[in-house]
Amino acid sequence: MRAGRAAMRVLAAMAGLFVLYEVVVLARAIHRTPAILAALPSPELPLSAVPDRRIAMLLAVEDPGFATHRGIDFRTPGQGMTTLTQSLVKQLYFERFEPGFAKIEQSLIARFALDPAMDKRTQIGTLLTIARFGRVDGRPVTGFADAARTYFDREFADLDDRQFLALVAMLMAPRDLDPLRHPAENAERVRRIEAMLAGRCKPDGLRDVVYKACAARPPDG
Repeated sequence: MRAGRAAMRVLAAMAGLFVLYEVVVLARAIHRTPAILAALPSPELPLSAVPDRRIAMLLAVEDPGFATHRGIDFRTPGQGMTTLTQSLVKQLYFERFEPGFAKIEQSLIARFALDPAMDKRTQIGTLLTIARFGRVDGRPVTGFADAARTYFDREFADLDDRQFLALVAMLMAPRDLDPLRHPAENAERVRRIEAMLAGRCKPDGLRDVVYKACAARPPDG
């Protein structure tokens, strides 16, 4: 009994230290937020230059609950564990992001630091500007405008819907879904996104970011 109570006291102390640590991390993040926002690059692709229809397509894939959540969302099918806000936190607040405790910190910062400081439209515009699209010839490809020129040799405004979705498809795994080096994988991801957007299938739960039900099926017979 004594050993059990002692173990419980140790666990309680450790939990308390963990909570205190996360409180300090969040406080530092809140303190850094104004400087982080002030240092954001000027958008090469203004949100006003992107049709609302394409913004809706982007959000349907990347963050279906974006309009109503407060930075985190653990309920929306197909959401996975990362909202658009959390994606921004990962890029803006972390030099290196490792799974584990960083995910907790990412969620806390998204909910209590970034989302209160950045309105929804600005968050979308920031994603368009700083989204990462892998590397080509050693050069990082950053933002939708840069990605349009790099992967399709045209300006963003000249992309057709399938090319736009090819870029959206990359956001989940830029290296593995690169349309230049992995065209078949990118095309399959786009095909599943198109099926989901058309209502022919839907995600099977929170973590189904690959849309299993949208996978190609062999013909009958």
